[in-house]
Amino acid sequence: MNPHPPFARPVRAFLAPSARAAWVLAAGLAAGTFGTAHAQSGVTIFGTLDLNITHAKAGNTSATTMSSGGNLIPSRLGFRGTEDLGGGLAASFWLEAQLLPDSGALEGSALFHRRSTVSLSGTSWGEVRLGRDYAPTFWNVSQFAPFGTVGVGGSANIIEGWPFGTGGARTFVRSANSLGYLLPRNLGGVYGQAMVAAAEGADGARYTGARLGYAAGPVDVAAAYGETPAKGQTSKVANIGGSYNFGVAKLMGYWLDQRAAGTKHSNWLLGATVPVGEVGTVRVSVAEAKARGTGVGGDGARQIAVGYVHALSKRTALYGAYSRITNRGQAAFATSESPEGAPGANASGLQFGISHNF
Repeated sequence: MNPHPPFARPVRAFLAPSARAAWVLAAGLAAGTFGTAHAQSGVTIFGTLDLNITHAKAGNTSATTMSSGGNLIPSRLGFRGTEDLGGGLAASFWLEAQLLPDSGALEGSALFHRRSTVSLSGTSWGEVRLGRDYAPTFWNVSQFAPFGTVGVGGSANIIEGWPFGTGGARTFVRSANSLGYLLPRNLGGVYGQAMVAAAEGADGARYTGARLGYAAGPVDVAAAYGETPAKGQTSKVANIGGSYNFGVAKLMGYWLDQRAAGTKHSNWLLGATVPVGEVGTVRVSVAEAKARGTGVGGDGARQIAVGYVHALSKRTALYGAYSRITNRGQAAFATSESPEGAPGANASGLQFGISHNF
């Protein structure tokens, strides 16, 4: 049997060596996915394509660009599958890469840098997961924010050190070389995640953290804590968030605290999503950042954001958003796709785009 699909060689001929390697790996995964589907209880190729036009301004500098990722999830391509081992036991894998569809490139130095995990789970005892995965301290600042962490209204715009963390940590959003445990889904609404990650020689990469939450009916609330030794001290992250769905509107918010090297960076956010008819959703949020400690006292920022999403179908949506950031002291926060912020200068962003999930 010819190991190369008929189309593989002529396509690869036009690719640069690095892109060629990525293409061959993705093609091999796809071929493996379809070739082993009969032995799996579920194998899926999934992803999101999101493109927008963004006009962003920081101080006296502005830029208009085409960017990706304005509607909760950035552009991505993934492969996931589950094998039923019997007796409530299952083995699963998840590989996910971030795409830049405006140029056709991949984001990040690693192909599957968004997530690459293999796991074993049982219906009665939960899931043990290994690999590169989302840290427990990430979820509250994403799940309980109307815009998530992406786009001009994203909560990440005024979080210090995003996406790594403060004090030299690299583990706010994701951790490589991790061993994680997730509670089973039959605990009456209680959910949780714990994780330890090895540094493997990289300063600021070791991580220990956990998250515990409760979701039932209209209520969802969770708290998380994590620590990372970095540059001779320990970076600490704590957050709590929640939401309540009233039907006519879903209110949400979180509080975040980051401490390292004698400094403290705190954030809070309050927001809401409001359904408009059967296909529209209005998003609004106000967020505040404040710094304390040597050299950062008095620094801070406020972000006000408003947006609208219009669903064309269950998978495709048009969206728009606007946000404004008011910086204080030496803070230089800016919206996504903005020119580099200037200390104490305000920033803003206007965005219109389309997203499609598959």
